[in-house]
Amino acid sequence: MSIFKNAIDSIILGIEDYNTAEPRRLLSATRNLVSGILLLIKHKLSTLSPAGTDEALIKQRVLPQLDGSGGVLWKGKGKKTVDVHQMRERCEGLRVSVDWRRVQKVVDHRNEIEHYFPSLNQNALRTLIADSFIIIRDLLRTQLNEDPLTCLGAETWNTLTDVANVYEKEKKECEANFDSVDWAYQQLQDALTEWQCPKCSSGLIDIVNPGSEKWSARFQCRSCGRECDFEEAAEKAVEDFFSTQNYLSVKDGGEPGTVLCPNCGHETYDLQEDCCLMCEESVERECQRCGMEIPASEIDGSGYCSWCNHMMSKDE
Repeated sequence: MSIFKNAIDSIILGIEDYNTAEPRRLLSATRNLVSGILLLIKHKLSTLSPAGTDEALIKQRVLPQLDGSGGVLWKGKGKKTVDVHQMRERCEGLRVSVDWRRVQKVVDHRNEIEHYFPSLNQNALRTLIADSFIIIRDLLRTQLNEDPLTCLGAETWNTLTDVANVYEKEKKECEANFDSVDWAYQQLQDALTEWQCPKCSSGLIDIVNPGSEKWSARFQCRSCGRECDFEEAAEKAVEDFFSTQNYLSVKDGGEPGTVLCPNCGHETYDLQEDCCLMCEESVERECQRCGMEIPASEIDGSGYCSWCNHMMSKDE
């Protein structure tokens, strides 16, 4: 069975599971939809793999081999295929356009549902299905030159589009309410707008009191009704928003995007803005003793780097 057929079958099964509205099958729906998306990307990479390379672009291990004419041929080895990070690296290297932020979002959504949400309802999956619709549509039409309606059939495609349309309407209503509040920083508004409910993972989080001052803002999930205040929402939203950037940056030896704010104690200090997205306070980034820039890991509000703090403590 081809990768493409597996991908289409997974998406169709996912929507069939969703349409049953049975809690146990809703978990299966998330797995099948995300699996279908990743298989579509692998299919694209497979079509770009040179002949005779055993689909090298989708294999984790790729080894050199003499081609018989003095040249080198890179061939895929083993059965293990690329993970999401490797898929992204290879697609970007080959200039294959994929909305990776949205792909990572649905993958994270699936992982959260599998680990933390044993009891599901259809409302909780609207965010995942709306994001999946956009990814699937773009991959089929733009990258694979396929008609989604023909590939998936009317029932599956209509469910995807109907859920996405309703979700988009409600999302715009939520965003309009977010626009009514002065958040001071665009990054904070973006983080709150993209934040997903910690209880049901829905992206339909609204403001109960539009037009309020940010510290008075109350948030409520339209899918499950969970409420929270600004302090909780801002900290968790910023943490989620910067999580991927922080992980990749630190992994590659760089600095994270956000660190602990020494003023308010939340992980909301934006190093690029050089201020806290929550309390709006800034700290001294240049050591007042040696003049060097204070590393992100040493920001504590004292105005000194760790070395100078250590040296000054010895002088006391």
